[in-house]
Amino acid sequence: MNIEDIKNREDYINYILLQLYAKIHPIKFGAFFLELMPAGGIDGFRDLLDGLTDSGLLNRISQPGPPVAVLPGRNELDLRYSISVKGIQHLKDEGLIGTSKKQSITSVPEVTEKEVFVTYSWDSREHNEKVISFTNFLRDEGFNAEMDLMHSQAQSAVDFMKMMHQIMTDYKKVIIVLSKGYKQKAEAFQGGVGNEYNLILKDMDTHPNKYILVSFDGIHDELFPLYFKGRQVIDLSDRTRLNDLYAKLKDEPLITFSPVGAKKPEVVQKEIAKFSIAGKDLELRGLISHVNNSSQFAQEYTNIEFDLSLEYNNPTDHVFGDYSIEVHYPVNSTGFDVNGRIEGEYKVITYDNPPKIFAGQTRTYKMESLIVRDSNVRKVLNSALKIKVFTENGTIEKEFPLAGSLVVKNNYGQELVLTPEMFRS
Repeated sequence: MNIEDIKNREDYINYILLQLYAKIHPIKFGAFFLELMPAGGIDGFRDLLDGLTDSGLLNRISQPGPPVAVLPGRNELDLRYSISVKGIQHLKDEGLIGTSKKQSITSVPEVTEKEVFVTYSWDSREHNEKVISFTNFLRDEGFNAEMDLMHSQAQSAVDFMKMMHQIMTDYKKVIIVLSKGYKQKAEAFQGGVGNEYNLILKDMDTHPNKYILVSFDGIHDELFPLYFKGRQVIDLSDRTRLNDLYAKLKDEPLITFSPVGAKKPEVVQKEIAKFSIAGKDLELRGLISHVNNSSQFAQEYTNIEFDLSLEYNNPTDHVFGDYSIEVHYPVNSTGFDVNGRIEGEYKVITYDNPPKIFAGQTRTYKMESLIVRDSNVRKVLNSALKIKVFTENGTIEKEFPLAGSLVVKNNYGQELVLTPEMFRS
């Protein structure tokens, strides 16, 4: 297409795309303007190129250029444009390059997509030979893999620029062999690798499954161009990774997961515990009594000796080791040989060294026996056993009424609450 063929805006756009298609590297805006000398002026030409960029037909690189001599601290704008993969496809669709994809409804579509192309940097003879061997290996494995050498052998004058564009549009998969040389040329946008890198960056997000990054030399930062960092790379120095490569070339998963079941499991709900505030001190739970010895006359009691034990609990999260227990018995209700002090109607007995009680533990502590005689039964049953526990946190005090608490068994084993009527009057 020549400039004389331009009849309308669409022709002019196609002409611009063809000019950029013919260039290996992105061209500076100023140089491109001078080359075409469009009638609309420089501002109109810039607006047109930016519009084509926004529509995806062009790629734009904008970065600071060299300093402006007469304006210290200011730099020129290095603005460059190149044709995008979408732009190349547009030219193909228009029949301006390659085989036209505009076909009649009745025509049979031609399958033009090729399978695999291996692209790389010409770093050294050894590296190039390895790429050749790798490409041949893929062909042995059943993949229709191609590389630049196959095209240069088949044609006397290969158009490498055209071949590079065809890599983007004609192949189902593109394998990029990373190397130190590839990184250097790509990041400098140098030569064919630089132009290819620019095109791949624009196309990779649109076709994420098309490009496969591989390495012959492990995985390290010296191999990765800046914009390839963070992407998956297959390390072919590890032969076990070949299966990863095959999966990507065939678009098949490495792991086949089970289908989603028809029914989800039931969720076991956890009950919320009732709110409670842990006690700060020991808790006195109860008085335990049972008959140890008794005397009768004519089937009436004359005296009964009850073994007594105190049940108490530690609801806190620490250990009580230094505490004492004080029990107030009704006067004359203990053995005469039991030491204690008299306070009014009570005999007070102190236990200074009860055992440690750990956090959450419940303990039973045996106390002095309670003796009920025919002479004091009414007074005892009308009294209460008073218990005080002295801890580092303070004093816990509780009374246990004796009426209804003391139980005896008759000759038939039945339990009966002790009453004064059971004693000899």
